Amino acid sequence: MAKKEAPKIQTERLVLRPRAEKDIPNMIKMLNDDEVREFLGINPPRDEYSMLEMVRNRTETKWAVTLKDTDEFIGDVMIPEIAEDYLGEIGYRFMREHWGCGFAYEAVSAVIEHSKSTLHLKRLSAKIDNKNLPSKKLIEKLGFTLVAVLPESHLQGRVADVAYYSRIV
Repeated sequence: MAKKEAPKIQTERLVLRPRAEKDIPNMIKMLNDDEVREFLGINPPRDEYSMLEMVRNRTETKWAVTLKDTDEFIGDVMIPEIAEDYLGEIGYRFMREHWGCGFAYEAVSAVIEHSKSTLHLKRLSAKIDNKNLPSKKLIEKLGFTLVAVLPESHLQGRVADVAYYSRIV
């Protein structure tokens, strides 16, 4: 049986699609940027071999975010796990030069809609380092509500104060 991969989703300025080998140079650039990595934890790899494994590890809920006009990789959005076909946790990261352009809002909004219309999820959550103010602002703009701040909690392989957000899809 063929493994499922993320369907293509188009927005006004973006295409969300499965990761591809041609994305690896920009993935390496993004995940080796200290400002991008600051709140990601220890999980994101930095080397080409690991990026190739990420590209090959396609699932139906991991998208590369690319510019519609050029197909240039600028970030990714994912729902790494879904619990009981009910709850998904959303995550995203973008190349620093594309911060503040509304791309994250546009891409995550599209995945939220896909979560509702195609995956039929009922709720999405997001765990964010409590110091990551831009990400907290984005997720709140997307209709998520702060449920709790969990002091000294596990966040992607490190300890941080974690802001836990949730929203009905």
